[in-house]
Amino acid sequence: MYSSSITAIVSAVRVLFSNRRSLLLMLVVYTGLLAAIYLFVSTREATVSQLLLTFVTVIVAPALFFVLQAATVSYTNGPTSRGLVKNTLKLIAVSVPVVALTLVAVGSLNKFQTHPTIVTTVRYILLAVILPLLVIQLWITVSNGGIRVRNVLTRTFAPQSVFVYACGFLIFAVVPYLLLQKTMPNPRPWVEMSLLVVRLTFSALLILLGWVTTVGALSILNIKRT
Repeated sequence: MYSSSITAIVSAVRVLFSNRRSLLLMLVVYTGLLAAIYLFVSTREATVSQLLLTFVTVIVAPALFFVLQAATVSYTNGPTSRGLVKNTLKLIAVSVPVVALTLVAVGSLNKFQTHPTIVTTVRYILLAVILPLLVIQLWITVSNGGIRVRNVLTRTFAPQSVFVYACGFLIFAVVPYLLLQKTMPNPRPWVEMSLLVVRLTFSALLILLGWVTTVGALSILNIKRT
């Protein structure tokens, strides 16, 4: 189990850096996504132009997110630009129902406030583990031209899939969180600002590369199973 999972991760990393066009596409889309999120968060809804900008970012940010995921799912199978728009629409179609059901499940957990620790744990498991694993498998399946619920559920909770996701989670979630939480006080403000920019940039790159290689490794494992 572990050898095949590690081999898939290494293969995903190697394919990513050997396919420079796909990597550049992902970097451009990811940069646009971060810019859209920043504009949405920083823009105050005071004037008509600011309201319009907020409305545009609400549409652009999710669109760029799914374009990035479509490129991420398919980069191990060839050029990511091939059928990118079509795959993006497929990913949106299968993601919306799953996300909606997950949000309903998370909301229903509020009824069990007598056990806050258990509720919090289940909520984190749903949002940080089950939902990402499930949608990734759905994305991979629909991108390959079909969908069978039974196969998706089996692959979602397969030991190899969980192991690959756990390894990726350390890179795209845990390490960036620790980097951003770590403070480096310095008497010189420009040095402290420079270190903050470096940490933010490095964390953003880790999130992208960790997520992309995780999805790519899961896609490679799925190909081997077929």
